[in-house]
Amino acid sequence: MLSHSTEVSRLDVLVINACHPGLAEPNYALHLEVAEYINTKKANVPREAAMLIAHLANHRDTKIAVLVLALLDTLVKTCGYPFHLQIATKDFLNELVRRFPERPPPFPGPVMSRILELIHGWKEGICVESRWKEDLGNIRDMHRLLTFKGYRFRELPRRDAAQATMMIKSADELENEDREAQQAKLQELIRRGTPRDLAAAQELMKTLAGANPDAKPDYRNQSLTELAKLQSKVVLLNELLDNVDAERSERFAKGDAYDQVASVLKNARPKLQKWVSDAETDDSESLNAFLQANDQINTALARFEAFQKGDYDAVASIPTTIGSTSGGSGEPSGGLLIDFGDSSSSTAAGSGAIGNGGLTDDLASLFT
Repeated sequence: MLSHSTEVSRLDVLVINACHPGLAEPNYALHLEVAEYINTKKANVPREAAMLIAHLANHRDTKIAVLVLALLDTLVKTCGYPFHLQIATKDFLNELVRRFPERPPPFPGPVMSRILELIHGWKEGICVESRWKEDLGNIRDMHRLLTFKGYRFRELPRRDAAQATMMIKSADELENEDREAQQAKLQELIRRGTPRDLAAAQELMKTLAGANPDAKPDYRNQSLTELAKLQSKVVLLNELLDNVDAERSERFAKGDAYDQVASVLKNARPKLQKWVSDAETDDSESLNAFLQANDQINTALARFEAFQKGDYDAVASIPTTIGSTSGGSGEPSGGLLIDFGDSSSSTAAGSGAIGNGGLTDDLASLFT
């Protein structure tokens, strides 16, 4: 399976085990073992894993190729930016689509279909939601190039709010995440080694060394902003419950709007409760805000649980501190602990306008 190399590393063994042709279906325990190894070792391991997987995706045994693409999907979901940076390289993308013909076949096989599904999922997912989406432009470019060549991408099933859960993070978590991403990007810039990349690497090393403390992001403010967004979900759930049609005995249905918003709050509650516990000793300034947000989530979820049971009287009687229409307040964000007004932080999803004449030339370089 690894005829391209005479030396078999620990990573090779883990990947081979995860896509062994003897497996009847993807083994997610083995997938997570590979992910843990990548996340623990870091350094050049994300690149080695990505390139090995791209190579195996072109294996002549279709079963191995399909299994390794399932592994790739798991790693993208569990390994974070260092791995995302590698799947956004031209080397990886070119190798992944190496066996794609110039024009698409009328009936793509399972491997080609799965690769197209993955690229489309990345373009609609991490290329939109990642904090470092500007570094993932090659994925968008490959998606456009394949579309230009006639390949078609199936629409992805609509993700529910529970899947797109709001991952609130503390200031320390945001700072550590940024530092890990910067270190991964630094290694990639040094690996590429062009004059432009080396100049960017030098600036990045200054940032990592703390040479310009004034440019350091305000992670505490970022964290509180995320908390405010979570509170907007509390508002939404309370407003939905305020408008339950009790006369017609409106019933709970799994996956409906009530369930989706409530799932976001349920998933966030353990993290918020840990913040409360930590703030009691480390951040008394934020403790009150965390306690209020936690109480508001608990109240909203208590109303939701009453709605699940069909207890409409309890839904109406449980008092709410925010999001209730019974107060008669016309202020849209009057109950939020943190009011940040109209968001002006939306960013362009694409990588900029490209003239039609240069589109093919610019993107075709990905296939060279």
